[in-house]
Amino acid sequence: MGFTGRTLEVVMQENFVLVTGATGGLGRRTVRELVRRGVPVVVGGRRRDTVEALTAEVAAAGVGCLPFVADLADLASVRRGLEELGDVRLRGLVANAGMNSRRDARTADGFEINFGVNVLAHQLVLWSLRDHLEPGARVVVLSSGVHEPDNMLARRAGIPAPTWMGARNLALPDDAEPGRRIEAGTVRYSTSKLASVLQARGLQAHFRDTGRDVDVFAVDPGLMVDTGLGREIPRWLQPPLRALGYALTPFVANMRLSGTSARSMVSLLLDDGWHGRGFQYLDGLRPKDPSPDAMRDELATELWTQSAELVGITVPRLR
Repeated sequence: MGFTGRTLEVVMQENFVLVTGATGGLGRRTVRELVRRGVPVVVGGRRRDTVEALTAEVAAAGVGCLPFVADLADLASVRRGLEELGDVRLRGLVANAGMNSRRDARTADGFEINFGVNVLAHQLVLWSLRDHLEPGARVVVLSSGVHEPDNMLARRAGIPAPTWMGARNLALPDDAEPGRRIEAGTVRYSTSKLASVLQARGLQAHFRDTGRDVDVFAVDPGLMVDTGLGREIPRWLQPPLRALGYALTPFVANMRLSGTSARSMVSLLLDDGWHGRGFQYLDGLRPKDPSPDAMRDELATELWTQSAELVGITVPRLR
């Protein structure tokens, strides 16, 4: 369970950082960077065996660790994972797990797979754990530069700019009126990352409305060639593309290795200089303006309200 040599009661008194999608890629590197700095972690992942393997690794390093087993493509699984997690105290939360699928697939709840995992499941997690966040806590929501209309790297990579169709239509395209459904999986993905920025803005507005000392950031971690985001590329093509990516990364803006992005994430979570600076959108650790659509208050309010309805939670109106 990740508390070797100590009782669960002692471990639960610590302030943790929860990371979704923690068993691979950027999430795993973020967990290891937190452990290097002695920070207790909650390891979020879909498969119990991989979650327990990583919690055992963290516990062996002498750092507190708890499992959060939840399949973000199944809200019932998310609710079970939250119930099993219990009354944990959090100094940070990283909404890292992500889906980049070109397939026209659905979650167990019938939501479009990119929007369901990247946005709706995290809305349930973020809202359910809001009162577990200690004063001064930080929340990091993973977005992507693909949501920026002028991001040439994304366009050259074949990922078009997002198209906002309304949160309900994005979540339930089978119910959308003609012309209000996105056909291309790459556009569904980029639009989900626009929604992630809007989600972060809505959560920060809620904390501000309620007088909570919690900062929320949306982060573009960069194009990372050493993560699994390209797993839908044909297997035979992955090794040469990965080798090319490693060679280009030092010379191309917005390309990074996951270790670099993980260190940036941990800086946002722990370093005093970021206290009181939410909401911000960052490219790595560089503040920048997100897309114009991401700064539209009516879209942030729409997503805040409709995503809550879709996942079955009740949220107050944003002021």
